[in-house]
Order: sequence, then structure tokens, then C-alpha cells
Amino acid sequence: MGSIAEHLAEVRERARVSYYRATGRPGEPRIVCVTKTQPLPRILEAIDAGATEIGENYLQEAVRKDIFALRESRGATIRYIGRLQSNKYHAILRLFDAVDSADCRLFERLDGIEDREDLRARTLLLEVNAGEESQKGGLTVSEIRELAAADTPWLHEISGLMAVVPLQATTQVRTMLYRSISELFHELVSDLGSSRVTLLSMGTSDDYELAIEQGSNMIRIGTGIFGARSPSQV
Repeated sequence: MGSIAEHLAEVRERARVSYYRATGRPGEPRIVCVTKTQPLPRILEAIDAGATEIGENYLQEAVRKDIFALRESRGATIRYIGRLQSNKYHAILRLFDAVDSADCRLFERLDGIEDREDLRARTLLLEVNAGEESQKGGLTVSEIRELAAADTPWLHEISGLMAVVPLQATTQVRTMLYRSISELFHELVSDLGSSRVTLLSMGTSDDYELAIEQGSNMIRIGTGIFGARSPSQV
């Protein structure tokens, strides 16, 4: 079955190959270890193997595991990647280093805050609802383009985009969706500036190579590192 360290090493190598195939240059995307339901000892195994970015889906679970202690003890970056609830905006912004699933309501609320000294999160990725699925959060590609055309003020707060494609989508559909999001990303880089908009988070354990080849520079890997999740692990 392989250890966590072996799985992470395999993901990194495959990601490097995909990056080179896409760009013709050596390098690799940033890897966010998705640690939902994973107990702290297994997360520490991943960090010992070289993981530096941890992605948690739930505020309460992250607090219960004291995942934030890894920031000081292990130098880890703690990212929020789950669905947002408006009554938890402030706590998430105060505790996490980054929010990779930010929605327009969060940015609108931020736009009215002048003093942000108690907010830790400085990296905010706008979630793209790639498949236009009604049960998912985020904005569609066309909605984001409309906001950009209107020069919506809060768009200048984003650090990049995060997208999830439909689970049932075929490889052909995923390729099309990832390509459209990558095109949108480069439009925003051009409009908003490459110094601010730097991250394109696309791809998970089952399709990260495809996502990298379509331009992703950050992937989110859970089962590819830890194996199948068990609800009883935490």
C-alpha cells in the first residue's frame, strides 16, 4: 500500500513530470495536503515527508485537532478549503493563513473593513463554480468575467482562483473546464496585475496531472497522500 511519505513522493514526481510537459521547464506546483478526517499523527507524517501546506475543510475540526499549532512548531501554512458559512467568516479569516474557497459575500464584507489587524488570512482565492452546479458555491466563469468588466472593487483583493469540477465529469469535459478557468485566470492576471493574482488551484487526487497540464500551479491532494478517508479517523 505504501507509506504517506511514499505517496507524497509519488505525487510530487508525477506533478513535476506534468509541469514539465505543460511548460517545458523544470518545476512543480504547490501541493496542499487535504487533511479532512485525518488525525494529527498522520498529518505530522506528511509534514515530516516534506509537506508544507495543509488544507482543512471544517473550522471546528481544525480547532479540535489544534492544527494551527503546526504553524509555529512545523512552519506549516494552514489553508481553509471548505464551503464557507457567513457566520464563520471572521473566525476563518482570523485563524487560517489563506482561504482558498472565498466567495463574493466574503469579499464584499472585507471591502467594508478598514482595520484588518486581527485578520491573519492574506491569501484569498475566489472559488469558481466550474460546472455551474447549483449545489456548489462559487461564481461561474461568465459571472466573474462580468464582474471584471465592471471593475468590481473587491476583485482587487483576490490572490487567484480555486476551482472544483463536477465529480462525474469525463476527462474531455474536465479538460474543457480547466482550460476555460485557466484562460479566465490569465485574463485576471492581465487586468489586476501579476504581482497580486498568482495562484490557480485546480486538480485533486484523481485528476491533478490533467489540471497541471491545463495551467494549475496549486493542487489539492487528500486520498493520493493519505489513502481512502474514514469518518472515524479523527
